[in-house]
Amino acid sequence: MTGNNHVATLTLTSVVLTVMRQTTVAFLLLILMILFTARPALAQSGKQDYETYCAACHGPGGNGNGPARLTIPMTPPPPDLTQLAKRNGGKFPFDEVVEIIDGRKNITAHGRIQMPFLGTTLQKPGQEFTPESDAEVKRRIESMARYVQSLQKN
Repeated sequence: MTGNNHVATLTLTSVVLTVMRQTTVAFLLLILMILFTARPALAQSGKQDYETYCAACHGPGGNGNGPARLTIPMTPPPPDLTQLAKRNGGKFPFDEVVEIIDGRKNITAHGRIQMPFLGTTLQKPGQEFTPESDAEVKRRIESMARYVQSLQKN
């Protein structure tokens, strides 16, 4: 009987190890799937916010030709966002774009009246400027900046 118990124990151990390996592989595949789908989701949310808050002036493709420029006098006109990297020596000025979208830093006396201050506009109602609201605003603004980065042309 001891021989049969030993064989049964080895078989059970083999099955457990096989299940553990399969579970580990499945877990790693799940992690990879999450990593690869998270970026498009962030870019998609950035695109949605861009379309909501920016496209009317900057245009759906970021060329500065949005429909609002025909009805709202804008001096200067909305810039072509597809050329930001080119105008910056080939490097997209991510941090600067984030600050411009946010709008709360470097506030000029009169030069920015037409562009919304999304750093305040995107705050959660009733929770304005709380750590949770600020974190969500930061995430959304960075997503919009990543979307604008995706519009760059050579």
